[in-house]
Amino acid sequence: MKIALHQITTLNAPMEEDLKAYAEAGFSAFELHLGKAKKYLETHSLHALRDLVRAAGLQPVGATGHVVSAFAAEDARHQNREEFVQALEIMEALACPLIVFGGDGPAENPVAAQQSEAGLAARDMAYTEALVRFAAEVGHLADLAAPRGISMALEMNWCRLCRSVQTAARTLDLVGRANVGFLFDAAHFAVSPSRLSDLDLVKGRIIYGHLDDMRPCPPDLTNVNNDRVIPGDGALPLHEWYQKIEACGYTGWHAVELFCHDLWQEPALQIARKVKAGCQRVWPAAQF
Repeated sequence: MKIALHQITTLNAPMEEDLKAYAEAGFSAFELHLGKAKKYLETHSLHALRDLVRAAGLQPVGATGHVVSAFAAEDARHQNREEFVQALEIMEALACPLIVFGGDGPAENPVAAQQSEAGLAARDMAYTEALVRFAAEVGHLADLAAPRGISMALEMNWCRLCRSVQTAARTLDLVGRANVGFLFDAAHFAVSPSRLSDLDLVKGRIIYGHLDDMRPCPPDLTNVNNDRVIPGDGALPLHEWYQKIEACGYTGWHAVELFCHDLWQEPALQIARKVKAGCQRVWPAAQF
């Protein structure tokens, strides 16, 4: 198990504090928060950011993130593409190989005008057409990323049209780019209508991971972000799930991504140490 730390986990800390804390806690890899990077770049150069990361001895293994805009007005889609290119420029300077992405969708998912077989089939066709439109925009962005050696990882549930492993797999099929793959996130998987066996649909196409656990609260009330806890402090069957991920061929990095408001009040170093200790209890031989 290769475990990195996501900058969202230390959301309130500035870039300098993050990197110093991660290195001191014993992490060698992190996921870049593009929002934090852009904040840093308001007063520093891109070279300064690159030098800061290098001085910390850390490897950026992924970046969050980009919401692909396929259903907005043309000017908004154009701006979205420009923002994507700006993100690629930051990532290229830092030798960051992968960007996490989600996506928009139609204002409402298609519904059946009538509950006959013909009505239901028309609903399904409209949904497929929406997926095709989304996949085409992802493919366009993937073609911009490929010459820079950057891959794109689809985060299920951060995409309005992709709420399950099955639909994410269909989207990857439609995109049809070698540099676009699937991101496994335990929290998103836990709240989705997906089964462990569905992961066979993305076998060989998992290219990145987010790592988290979930509080043992009633499933009806679970919030996919705010009910996350440090791995090992929750109720998810992490060993079973991540054994399945490895069986699907993925042995790369998993960045711990937490949205814990209480944890955010603590110094970045304290958070990083707590996260590492929790992960070590679950995976004693993990690489950090």
